[in-house]
Amino acid sequence: MKRKSNHVIPSSSGWSVKKSGAERASKSFTTKEKAIEYGKKLSKTEKTELYIHKKNGIIQNKNSYGNDPNPPKDKK
Repeated sequence: MKRKSNHVIPSSSGWSVKKSGAERASKSFTTKEKAIEYGKKLSKTEKTELYIHKKNGIIQNKNSYGNDPNPPKDKK
């Protein structure tokens, strides 16, 4: 089963938040910080993963806001 996730990605207008498997972005922003802020809220609401990409498209960071398959040892 494929996990649902959201991605903060570079776009022609600046930065966008896009759901995994979607063709279009959920929302676009002029700054990466605003896109991350929106992505965190969306992922917390949906209990999904949030992948933050660098300008070159490589994943910079990943956060889990749902059922983390590898939770920190102190959170079990």
